Amino acid sequence: MARFTCCLMALVFGCALMILRPGEPVAQIINSVGKVLPPDAAPPDRQIFRYLLREPTSLDISIVTYNADGTQFLFERLVMLDENNDMVPGAAQRWERSSDGKTWTFHLRRDARWSDGRPMTAQDWVYTYRRLLDPTSGNVFAFFYYDIKNAKSVNQGELTDLSSIGVSAMDDYTLVIDTERPCPYLPYITSFPTSAPVPQWQVEKYGRKWTEPGNCVSNSSYMLETWSHGRQMSWVLNPYYTGPIKGYLERIVGLFYTGSGPGTFPYENNEVDRHTLDAMDMTRIIGDPVLAKEIDRSPFPATWYMFFKTEAPPFDDVRVRKAVAHAIDRNSLSSIVLRDTVEPAYTMIPPTLPGYVGDKYRSVQQFDPEEARRLLTEAGYPNGRGFPKVEMWLRQAAPNIRSAAIAIQGMLSSNLGLTIEVKDQEQKLFTDNMVNRNISMAVIGYTYDYPDPSDMLGLVWHSQPKGYGRHDWQNQRFDDLVDAAATELDQQKRKQMYDEAERVLADDVGGVFLFHDLAVELRKPWVKGIKMDRWGNYPLTVQNTTFTDIYIAEH
Repeated sequence: MARFTCCLMALVFGCALMILRPGEPVAQIINSVGKVLPPDAAPPDRQIFRYLLREPTSLDISIVTYNADGTQFLFERLVMLDENNDMVPGAAQRWERSSDGKTWTFHLRRDARWSDGRPMTAQDWVYTYRRLLDPTSGNVFAFFYYDIKNAKSVNQGELTDLSSIGVSAMDDYTLVIDTERPCPYLPYITSFPTSAPVPQWQVEKYGRKWTEPGNCVSNSSYMLETWSHGRQMSWVLNPYYTGPIKGYLERIVGLFYTGSGPGTFPYENNEVDRHTLDAMDMTRIIGDPVLAKEIDRSPFPATWYMFFKTEAPPFDDVRVRKAVAHAIDRNSLSSIVLRDTVEPAYTMIPPTLPGYVGDKYRSVQQFDPEEARRLLTEAGYPNGRGFPKVEMWLRQAAPNIRSAAIAIQGMLSSNLGLTIEVKDQEQKLFTDNMVNRNISMAVIGYTYDYPDPSDMLGLVWHSQPKGYGRHDWQNQRFDDLVDAAATELDQQKRKQMYDEAERVLADDVGGVFLFHDLAVELRKPWVKGIKMDRWGNYPLTVQNTTFTDIYIAEH
C-alpha cells in the first residue's frame, strides 16, 4: 500500500525510494522540481505561501527599482546573499579578482537556463549591464554602477559607445567586469536586486511590456504565473532552473494593497502567511494571547536620521546641529513612541552590517539636554531666542514616522525652545528638493543596498555637487577616509578607515542619527525553514536566499 501511494504521488510530484529498516518511512516526497521536502512539510499541493505587497508598475527591476519591490526573488543575480548577508553563488558558481583589484572574473554555471528553456550565457549579462547604464533606459539607479570602467562616462553621455563599458564575455561561461579603480566590494554590487539579468530577445520583442504575463522570462527558482492587475500576482517553480538556490514552495501569491494597507485583518483571517507590523498595531497585538506568540523581530539594515541644509544658517553652525542631536531622547522614541519596532541609533551603519560600531561613539550624539542648551546658547540662541521657525520635512511618511517626527518636534520645543513645523511632502517633491538642496531640515531613512560600508557611508555621505547625492554636508576628512577605504584591498585597513569615518560623521553632525529599523512581523506557525543567522535572528527577505528556504509545515 505504501509503495502504491508513493508511486501514485510520483506521477504528480516525484518520489525518492530508499532502502530502509523496518518501521521507517518508505519514501521521501519531492516537489515538482525535484527538491526533497522536509519530513514535517505539508504535501506539495499545499506548498503555497501568500503575502501582501504593493502592485508593481513592472517587474523590470533594473529599470523601475523601487516599483518592483517585493518581487526580487524572481531573478537570480551573479552573486546572492544568504541569511547572514554573506555572498554565496548565484548565476556565477565562483569568482575572483585580479591582483590590482580592478578586474573581476565570474565563472557561470554551464547548465543555466532561462525560464523559457534557452541557455543562459555571459552575453546575457553583458547586455544586462549595458542596458542599465544606457542613458536612454531611464535607470535612476545607474550611478550605483559607476565603479565599472566607463560606466559614468557612458551614462552621462560623455561616451556614446555602449561597448566601451567594462563588462565583457571572455566566452559563453566567463564574464569579466573591469573597474575604474580597485573595487573590493564589486561582487556586492552584482548582488543588488537591480543587477537582475534581462532577456534581450523579450525586451526587443515587447519593449517595456516584457515582464507582463506570457512575456516574462526569468532565471531564478521561480517564474511569473499570473498577474491580475489590481488584485494579485503569483509565481510557480521554474522547471528549467538548475542552480543552488532551489525553492520548496510550489506557488507564491502576492496580494496587492493600496494606501496604508488593510492592517492585520488578512493575516488574522488566514489570507496571508506573514504580515509586517506597524508601531500603531503593537499595543493590540501584544495583548492578544495568540498573535503575541507569532511576532518575530529581526534587525533590518536601515537607518533613520535627520539631515540639514548645512551651507546656510542656522545649520551651518555645527554647535546648532550638535544641540539638536543632544536634545533628542532616542530611547523614548524607540520604546514608547515606536513600541520597540526600532532601536536607538547614534551612528549610520546598523547592527548586523560590516562596519557597525555599536555604542563606541554613542556619547557623541547621546541625549543630554543640558549640553544641548549650552551649545545652543553658545551659538547665539539662548532658550531658542532668535532661532528662526524651521520646517522639518518628511517624505510621504508612514504613520509611525509621522508619530516619531511629532515626538521630535516636541523634544526640540521643550528642551531647546525651538519652533519646528512638521510637513509631510509627496515623494517626488521631497526628492527633487533634497537633491537640489532646498530643504532646511528633514527626517529620512536609508536602507542598505549591499553589506559594505562603502554603501551607507560613501554613497550617502560623500560630498557631491548640487543635483547629485542626498545632502550638502561636506567634510574633507570624511571624504578622504571613504575614498581611501573604497580602494583599499586590505580588509583590516578598510575597517579602520570606515570606523574613523563614522566618528567624523557623528561628531560633525552630518546627520542626527535617530533609530535603526527592526523587521517586526507576524508569521504563521506553519511557515518553517527560516534559517537562524549568526546573531540569533530569523530574517525573511524577498531579495536574499531566505525566501527559497521556507516551506509550509503540516498544521
